[in-house]
Amino acid sequence: MPFLIVILCIVSILGLLYAWLYRKVSKHIPENYPTIKNRQQIDASKKVLVCFGDSNTHGNVSYNWVNDLSSQLTDYQVFNAGINSDLTYTLLRRIDDVVACKPNFITILIGTNDVNSTMGKVMEKRYQDLGRISKDTSPNFEDFKKNYIEIIGHLKAKTQAKIAVMSLPVMGEDLAHEANQKADKYSEFVKQLATDEQLIYLPVREKQKEFLQKTPQTLKHTFEDTYKLLNFSVISYYLLGKSWDEISAKHGFQLTPDNLHQNSIAGGMIRDLVMASIQS
Repeated sequence: MPFLIVILCIVSILGLLYAWLYRKVSKHIPENYPTIKNRQQIDASKKVLVCFGDSNTHGNVSYNWVNDLSSQLTDYQVFNAGINSDLTYTLLRRIDDVVACKPNFITILIGTNDVNSTMGKVMEKRYQDLGRISKDTSPNFEDFKKNYIEIIGHLKAKTQAKIAVMSLPVMGEDLAHEANQKADKYSEFVKQLATDEQLIYLPVREKQKEFLQKTPQTLKHTFEDTYKLLNFSVISYYLLGKSWDEISAKHGFQLTPDNLHQNSIAGGMIRDLVMASIQS
């Protein structure tokens, strides 16, 4: 009987930890998200920067470059409008939160999940189960273009903000993999849209690819290991206290802990590009 009680306690603890981690990843929003409460505390003496995007902006399963900006841009009030697992579809649902801030500057980093959701029906279903897309939605490149154009059109019509769009970060460090080939295609569209709409273009992808091409190394994991690596990364970060850089090194990567997210080197590239664009 005592042994059974111990087993039940262990199972209960593991269940509670899983539920906490799941909520931390799928339900969490940044403390400086542009909620109504946070918008009511806007400092009129400062300019407003809104960083709009997915988990690579959210920064709780990835290096938080937005917090870096917030600490360095003392004349800006910085809002983090990044949400884990978001696609262009879900940015359209949340776009009024950005508009309501009356921003002076907006950054947009989106597309990783739009690509990832096309990497097989299993991935598509995960985004459906998370509520990021409807059960009858199959993400594709044409929808990505349509959604992105609508996002830009809405922001230009409803704000006076300068808008900076970013190419997609690398999706794993095998640049020849199908995921990265797709991300190249999606990024080419973003770059052309920036030209067509007279937006600021930030070459995140180009910087990260250049870094990897200069320091090639044999990889321990493939893109197909992403979901497993993501789970290990979250456990290592939140339960074992490892940094994203330590997790990246353990998994044999230079820029990412799990193929999708950023460590401090990759996140620093994003931060520096945004900082330079604002200061110029």
